[in-house]
Amino acid sequence: MPALARGPGPLRLRLPVPSLPSRLRDVREQLASWAHRFGLSADAVDDIVLATHEALANVADHAYPGGGGEAELDATCVHGEIHVVVRDHGSWKPPRDPGWRGRGLLLIAGLAEHVDVQRAAAGTCVAMRWSLPSPSTGSAG
Repeated sequence: MPALARGPGPLRLRLPVPSLPSRLRDVREQLASWAHRFGLSADAVDDIVLATHEALANVADHAYPGGGGEAELDATCVHGEIHVVVRDHGSWKPPRDPGWRGRGLLLIAGLAEHVDVQRAAAGTCVAMRWSLPSPSTGSAG
């Protein structure tokens, strides 16, 4: 018998890159609201939201040199884990002068339990995972 799903269904957002920076606050709020419904601690939700924000900011900064394109965010709960995937179909470009920036992937790796970054000619995919708390242990985080 399959395990019963906990919490809401998937969260799927398609975001035009030119408007992405101005929409990040709304995206963070939607993701936080979605993640809270799984019984996660505030700290665990903050980790998910910040890591996802960083992945989306990387799309805005690096994926589409011409400014067009789309970022995809898919958040699901599968087998007791939160999975968040941020994807683009652009061509990654390094920043001209990263200065104090350029640590987004390092931050993501510190916030998520598992991170997989795949770069290809067809775009970049950042897949992140976090475990849900078991019902007997309470909130994760």
